[in-house]
Amino acid sequence: MIELHARCIDDAHCRFTGDDVRVELELRNGGRSAVTLPVAFLRKRGPAVRLVDRHSGKEKQLRRNPVDGLMLKDLETLAPGQSVRFSWPITPKEINDFALRPVDLDAVFSLNITPERKGADATIVRAKVHIVDGRAGLDAR
Repeated sequence: MIELHARCIDDAHCRFTGDDVRVELELRNGGRSAVTLPVAFLRKRGPAVRLVDRHSGKEKQLRRNPVDGLMLKDLETLAPGQSVRFSWPITPKEINDFALRPVDLDAVFSLNITPERKGADATIVRAKVHIVDGRAGLDAR
């Protein structure tokens, strides 16, 4: 069973201060047997990221990186309890062009860990972080 965990790297409270919000994503094998994944492909393409404004409820899907499909053949085995981590930025432009003020949004990360499969056949793992405004005098917490 593969789990996806997400946490903000520079600020445990995920405060947006006008710079990138850097999120560490961890894919962890929480099962009892080894799992083989196209880790390089997943790392390069990145997650699907959906921003959800908590004031209005509106949502925005962020763009992902293009990637060479040949990377699907580059497989890595995760033993039980083993994980891989990579960082993913949410840029100030992506936040400022979307979120109401003060910033109070969820960033929902999704990874299709079986990218060769689509739709109902795909295995998708999700995690989210809650981002709040951390600029002077605007902290939503």
